[in-house]
Amino acid sequence: MVDDTSNWSEEIDLDSTTPEERYKLSKKGKRARQKARKKYDQKDPERRKKQKRDYMRRQRKKNKNAWR
Repeated sequence: MVDDTSNWSEEIDLDSTTPEERYKLSKKGKRARQKARKKYDQKDPERRKKQKRDYMRRQRKKNKNAWR
């Protein structure tokens, strides 16, 4: 799963991050990930629906009140 929680407003030492990490945090990188996620979801909707359903079952097994 992609971590979208990071922001540029957080203090990040750009010297210690890789170019891939800097791209991931940029607006262009976030848009690219959203586009890829959307394309993946639309490619095979039945398979994706099954993946999401299984994921939610695992999450509810950990926490009965998750997403309710």
